[in-house]
Amino acid sequence: MIRIAIVEDEPAASEALKSMIKKFGAEHAPSADFEVAEFSDAETFLHNFREYEVIFLDIQMGGMSGMDAAREIRKRNEEVLIVFVTNMAQYAVESYEVEAYDFILKPLSYGNFFMKFRRILKKIAHSSNEDFCTLTTRFETRKVKIKDIVYVESCNHNLIFHVVGGEEVRITGNTLSKWESKLEPYYFIRCNSGFLVNLKYVSAVRGEYVETDGQQLHISRSRRQSFMAAFAKYVGGSV
Repeated sequence: MIRIAIVEDEPAASEALKSMIKKFGAEHAPSADFEVAEFSDAETFLHNFREYEVIFLDIQMGGMSGMDAAREIRKRNEEVLIVFVTNMAQYAVESYEVEAYDFILKPLSYGNFFMKFRRILKKIAHSSNEDFCTLTTRFETRKVKIKDIVYVESCNHNLIFHVVGGEEVRITGNTLSKWESKLEPYYFIRCNSGFLVNLKYVSAVRGEYVETDGQQLHISRSRRQSFMAAFAKYVGGSV
């Protein structure tokens, strides 16, 4: 079940989005089960808020704006994908504040919706992945969710797994190349010879550094092209 909310004060636009979701499901995801809830204003939506995977949110609405609604949504749920239905150029800067996943521009067209929605579904599939890896330290053997690994560091013949929340798990007897092969399907890539980064946690690339979960890691000259290509592919719609 993929739960979707449409928060849109234009009935025609709301109905168009709902029809496009139905069409996509019939043509490209017949086994998927989409549950779509429609709301004509942000206040009603927030009053009846529940857990959703995707929220299509109009920014310019009567009463509470979509941007203000998005700020409230983020207080309640940090993971839900917020997709603004609006003019991208006008609101692109503000959208970073609420970590909007994407935009769908008006007037709505199925061709544009198709590309965006396909990307959304792939992102949901990746985010919901609960695969684990087994890490054996000097003192214990642990199972760690792969999606919780921010990056892996090679240090003095050890590997240090940096996990969400600042935890570090150190193992021996393994190489970064071995783990690079294991983690490649989960969108990990090297930024230099000693670091393997989960693209999920990359917040920015500035000059020679990648920012991930509050840390700055150096991008080597030899790895820069492959890293930037992988990052662009990840954020640009191919995952």
